[in-house]
Amino acid sequence: MIPYTDGKIMAKEQEIPVIGEYDVIVAGGGVAGCAAAMAVGKRGYRVLLIEATSALGGLVTMGLVNIPLDFISGLGREMIKELEAVNGFWHRNSDPEKHKLVLDRMIKKYNVEVLLVTQIVDAITDGDVIRGAVIQTKSGRRAVLAKRFIDASGDSDLAYYAGAETVSGRPEDGMSQACSLEFTLGGVNWEAYVTSDLKKNDPKWVKTIREDLKSGLLPYESDNHLNWMTHIPGRPQNCGMDEVSICFVHSRNCYPLDPNDLTRMYFEGRDQSHMLAEYIKKRIPGFENSFLTATASLLGVRESRRIVGEYTLTARDLAFSRKHDDVVTISNHGYDIHNFDDTGNIKWAPIEIDGEIQYVISTASGFGTTTPPPDGKPVVNCKGQTAEYAEFEPGLYYDIPYRCLVPVKLENLLVAGRNLSSDVYAQSGARLIMACFTMGEAAGTATCISLKNDITPRQVDRVELQQELIDNNVNIGQGFRDIPGVTDKTDYADAYANGEYRKEKVIRENVGNEFTLQSKFSAK
Repeated sequence: MIPYTDGKIMAKEQEIPVIGEYDVIVAGGGVAGCAAAMAVGKRGYRVLLIEATSALGGLVTMGLVNIPLDFISGLGREMIKELEAVNGFWHRNSDPEKHKLVLDRMIKKYNVEVLLVTQIVDAITDGDVIRGAVIQTKSGRRAVLAKRFIDASGDSDLAYYAGAETVSGRPEDGMSQACSLEFTLGGVNWEAYVTSDLKKNDPKWVKTIREDLKSGLLPYESDNHLNWMTHIPGRPQNCGMDEVSICFVHSRNCYPLDPNDLTRMYFEGRDQSHMLAEYIKKRIPGFENSFLTATASLLGVRESRRIVGEYTLTARDLAFSRKHDDVVTISNHGYDIHNFDDTGNIKWAPIEIDGEIQYVISTASGFGTTTPPPDGKPVVNCKGQTAEYAEFEPGLYYDIPYRCLVPVKLENLLVAGRNLSSDVYAQSGARLIMACFTMGEAAGTATCISLKNDITPRQVDRVELQQELIDNNVNIGQGFRDIPGVTDKTDYADAYANGEYRKEKVIRENVGNEFTLQSKFSAK
């Protein structure tokens, strides 16, 4: 109880009960946190996973983002196999409800202790060392202590409370990219949709949206195109009653660390979901009998507080597919910024090449950007080639180095997931579900090595860490190139291949959409 005295609210000193001591505490039960905790529990250390919501999985479950994309390996492969066993995975789509169940079972398998519906509200520090976390529970504030910590909260909550250096949003004003609330529709005749003229001639609904805004059929614009739509496996399919998950809702001008703005976005997201469900039912072939089945209970925040680490992943890293000796995760997902203050997405980054700012894409899909560069300039690949003709070298992917998980200040903390050390453009590519999962496994593995060798995570030998990851079937690119000091040179055979990865050279001709082919440009 806090007394109210003369208009002032003064919290009196009180003892906070300690309810547990652990080897490792993991903040955040999304996919990165789950993977980190499982990696620690797998190695026999006592670990506590703290999650603010009522289920594990974060956006892949509570957020209805049922697309676990990017390279699948290590514990991630085990997770996908478990999903398949319960008919919860198909064509790189997952069932959010079954995904909750699978993560519950895997966490128990690896003896991870979990606290759900528990918020980390402060950190207990001793100089640059974290001693514990203060948590808010239904029984009041409590403390939990540990030797090592992993922040996979997405928002860098624990790192922030402990005094780590962090940044958030774009540099000029701290605004984060657009946030989305996903929703699902049932009663969909998928066959009628995929064989329709609309799907053939306007697959992203760009022209349809524009026409219907003008006529008034679409009340207002949440986005200028359909972002993605996926099946939910294990439910009725190809019988006129499919269920799909849709990314269409967008809030702009977002500050997701502000509780007032978060509340605004939840209200806005649910309003848009119902509006769009009605619009789709009226307008899109195959959706005539569709109905809204759910809106996500967790807002899709794409980016907020990121740590400042020993290395900052940059837009150039993605554009030029840079490799790093201390690689712990690989990805080939390109820039994917959902526009900050207007509709559309940004699949390019402004990069200086030969003394001139170019608007560079990192993958061939970048030509699909629905936000064109300023001043009518073209998007180009790293060779300066435009949408009329562009080559992409075989086997393009970039490394996420261990240093991106190591804060510059705190000595017993690692991070994993979308709060890695990165600039805004690089973070937009490196935040896919399976990349975050692998970062989590890497952070958990490194933490165990630091405990075993009685050293700080910063001092972990990168070759020892990489070899341990490889021995546990994690793909860090060892089958694609030589990693200095790593002895395993065998090709990486992945039963769950990354569908976006291309071993052969890719050549694109005239692939730009109406946003990127506004006028003719000559390739440099």
